[in-house]
Amino acid sequence: MSDKRWGSAELFPTDLPIGPETMIGRADDVDAIAEALAGGGHVIVAGPRRTGKTSVCDAALAACRAAGCYTAAVDLFRVADAAELAEALTVQALANRPVLARAIQRAGAVPGRLRDALSVAATIRARADLGEDLEITITPHLAQADPGRALRTALELLERIAAADDRRLVVFFDEFQEITGGLFGDPAVVTRQLRAILQRSPHVSVLFAGSMEHLMRDLFAPGDRALSQFGAFHELAPIPAAEWRAGIRARLALDRCTIEDSALERLVDVGEGHPRATMLIAQQAHLIARSELRRKLDGAIVAAALAAAMRADRLKHEQTLERIRSISRHAQRLAQRVATGARLYEGIAPQNARRALNGLRDAGIIDSTERRGEWVVLDPLLRRYLAELGPLS
Repeated sequence: MSDKRWGSAELFPTDLPIGPETMIGRADDVDAIAEALAGGGHVIVAGPRRTGKTSVCDAALAACRAAGCYTAAVDLFRVADAAELAEALTVQALANRPVLARAIQRAGAVPGRLRDALSVAATIRARADLGEDLEITITPHLAQADPGRALRTALELLERIAAADDRRLVVFFDEFQEITGGLFGDPAVVTRQLRAILQRSPHVSVLFAGSMEHLMRDLFAPGDRALSQFGAFHELAPIPAAEWRAGIRARLALDRCTIEDSALERLVDVGEGHPRATMLIAQQAHLIARSELRRKLDGAIVAAALAAAMRADRLKHEQTLERIRSISRHAQRLAQRVATGARLYEGIAPQNARRALNGLRDAGIIDSTERRGEWVVLDPLLRRYLAELGPLS
């Protein structure tokens, strides 16, 4: 076994998408999504932030790449407008070609340098394969002058690139619900354009992921929407407790640490299967054990780790509370009632309560359950924070 000492955040990363080698559970999800995409299907994954959605999608994309597919990934939360989205899509798609990939790497992220780099690296061949309108997607001032055309061209280029090289191209749009915000043009126009182009792109499969489930369902489910039934929803399965136990033990073993059975049960129990919360508590438990020069984690360490995880997230929880208060004057009261299981509508007009609950849902703080009228705070650590605030006067 290696003598390397592993950092706690290396063993149990929490705030960035993680690689397949670090994931605990979800192998079946990855395989199912990758198989559907490589087979020519479109897939929709919707779920709250910090629940491992992007990590699963990244792993599925990597599996498609290993199977010989071209891949491209764009996070809509990180692009500013249609022109920037057009360039990002084009760059990602072109990077599957080795010569162009080297040119793109030389260009880096400097605006305007991509066109110059490509002119050095087989631009004539690229234009011959893909058309002269490639220019608008990689030339910032041209794209900004007509962002709608730039985005349309970028979407059409996906099929041209895949067909020219006889490869399947799998495109991953993360935080796809951002398409509804207007940054990329009129949402109805953009989604109609997206469907019209992609349904004529037999070499292209698309993975749509979003953290606002109600918005994603509104985009893909209603019959009057442009993207209605354009792909199959894939529900991420909860990670079974047995997989959490095995995964945590395996991660601790990398640093030659162990954990008592009862302590492990307690850790998995308080994490409630929530990926980030469980990983954060495990991270803090390992950190405490290291600070005490101990290799075996027990119940006392897990109890201290839960308190440490709450402290680590306190600023985030305080910021979330401010966001809750900005939703409506009833939102904090309703959030605390959801957290404690108290009666929701007592002393609040039903229409005001529904407005506050929907606002909390839209902010990704709570969600409805399968039981009619029941809501849950999505993050168990935030739920503890809200429950500990005490009742409002």
